Amino acid sequence: MRRLLASIALASIVVANAFAPGKAKAADEPVAATVLTINPAFFPLPSNWLRGELFAAPNVKVKVPYTNLPNAYFVHQGADILNQLLHSTPGRKIVLGHSEGAQVEDDWLRRYGPTSDIDPTSVTFVLTGDPETKYGGCTTISNSGCTAAYGGRGFPADTRYTVKVLIRQYDFWADCPGDLANSVARFNRVAANFVGGTGELRGPHLDYSKLSLTDPGNKSYVEGNATYILGAPATYYLPMVTWRLESAENKRIHELQWRPMVESAYNRPMGTLDLPN
Repeated sequence: MRRLLASIALASIVVANAFAPGKAKAADEPVAATVLTINPAFFPLPSNWLRGELFAAPNVKVKVPYTNLPNAYFVHQGADILNQLLHSTPGRKIVLGHSEGAQVEDDWLRRYGPTSDIDPTSVTFVLTGDPETKYGGCTTISNSGCTAAYGGRGFPADTRYTVKVLIRQYDFWADCPGDLANSVARFNRVAANFVGGTGELRGPHLDYSKLSLTDPGNKSYVEGNATYILGAPATYYLPMVTWRLESAENKRIHELQWRPMVESAYNRPMGTLDLPN
């Protein structure tokens, strides 16, 4: 009888352990990444960039310490330091750069990327506000006032690395109209160097805090290992409308009138963004 009771007790323990809740498996837990940040010219990269999502725990943020002045020497310096950090930093890595910081990434992908021994599965490059981006970067568009002065333009089309290029609508540097003969789009671009959408008293290039790599409203275009993303939400009103001192009703009228004219100057492969209701 005692043996029978012992057997029943043992069986109960085995069954209980089989169904008892345990610690989550490692596969279910977020994998920590080191986020290597590269500042734009003159300013630090804000902690709320891309809603701060890339900086959330368990990720760790590490600044790439280069001199962020707009000069080819410093861009190359940044790429060299980035290369050192990519080699010395273990585990998963995300490289995040804005504007000149994105150009540092372009420079690394051009100079180091093709022959680098960095495992492509270990790193993702995120570029925001990149003047060299293939689609809309002002250095790729004639008469935009921008030149590719840092040793090249963009990154190789056949790069082995995962690259995500995020653009904010009407960013003066990264979402330049392709048809600058369109005077309405050209004026909107000028306005976008100073103001953004409704109530934004700085240009779209200076504020990516409302954008996210995973926003369902994003419009994306995939080309090889690169994903080009026009980030939601839309910049609304048009900067040229925000700039005007007029009634809200007149702003709505001008928004409806001018946006189709502005958008006709663009040929973005990912299309354009939905407007708020």
